[in-house]
Amino acid sequence: MSTITNSDWLDIIEDIGDQKAVLLIGPEILNIDGIPLHQRLRDALYQRNEEDIAYHYERDGLYLFKSPEGKVRVARQVKRFYRDITPNEAVLLRLAQIPFHLIISLNPDTFVSEAFYKYGIKHRFHYFQHRQLDNDNDEIEKPTKALPLIYNMFGSKDQDDSLVLDYDDVYKLLQSALGTASLPPKMLRSFREASTYVFLGFQFDKWYSQLLLKFLSDTGRREKLISINNPMEDTDTHQFIIRQFQIQFMGDQFDFFGELHRRCAEAKILRPIAEQDTCPAAVDIRKRVAMGDIDNALELLQRAAAGQDWENDVVLLQGRYSKLEDDKDRTDSRDYRTGLAQILDTLLEYTKLICP
Repeated sequence: MSTITNSDWLDIIEDIGDQKAVLLIGPEILNIDGIPLHQRLRDALYQRNEEDIAYHYERDGLYLFKSPEGKVRVARQVKRFYRDITPNEAVLLRLAQIPFHLIISLNPDTFVSEAFYKYGIKHRFHYFQHRQLDNDNDEIEKPTKALPLIYNMFGSKDQDDSLVLDYDDVYKLLQSALGTASLPPKMLRSFREASTYVFLGFQFDKWYSQLLLKFLSDTGRREKLISINNPMEDTDTHQFIIRQFQIQFMGDQFDFFGELHRRCAEAKILRPIAEQDTCPAAVDIRKRVAMGDIDNALELLQRAAAGQDWENDVVLLQGRYSKLEDDKDRTDSRDYRTGLAQILDTLLEYTKLICP
């Protein structure tokens, strides 16, 4: 097991500050009562949809379904599963504060994006849609510390047909990622320009994880510092990963993450967040934004703006949102997402005015 030297830490902190560090998170980043989230999901799906699942491939975390209809039912259960659990708030708070400009997740949940909204952090959230050919568009802005990007490689719980549940989905994901659809160019460029890669809860023993890692990091350069802290039990695979990708495995992931947070605090680069106990009205609005309840968030914002010199601006913002929703079926989905993101940016800015 490697250790991180003071020189390594200086490089990591400097790369985070210079937008040269990327965070990748896998299915073991969060757990419920000491059990990794992906195991909880597997157990929940078996409990609720056992008649639809023919087999579960433990090593790869994939399923074999008895019918296409059964697969659809299971996909719907995935959304319900994530809706009914409460993630570790301390982990999400640190994710929000450490100023990574790009976070790539191999999970379908939206916990990180929700936490960013909850703490008043403007950002962009996108996910790979392996059944669509619009992943290579320029809709996604260049990730920055001021406007970080959270990108789900394995789809979103809120869109059933984006989820990676079986080998057919993995094949289509790899086919798209390695083919014409590829990945958003600005996101991919930011990834490949990085010098430090921090992997948390990442499962390298999955063959498709190794292929995706090869695709993401294949720039022909080998001087990158890649910081890893989740070793595998299989010695052969462990050695292969080290030699193939020059990865260093560095101790317990939560100890590492806590130390990283501490050193970012010492360097005074932690991202400022909205306090959760100083302005209840603003907190309530941000929570509704995190839950996707935009109508009520705007209604509460208008109440808070009553009599203020920015009241009319909120009314106009509500009008923009209403028009966006009215035109949704006639608008390109990419334009809709861009418009919604801009409205949410403005909404978060106004919450800062409620309790000056």
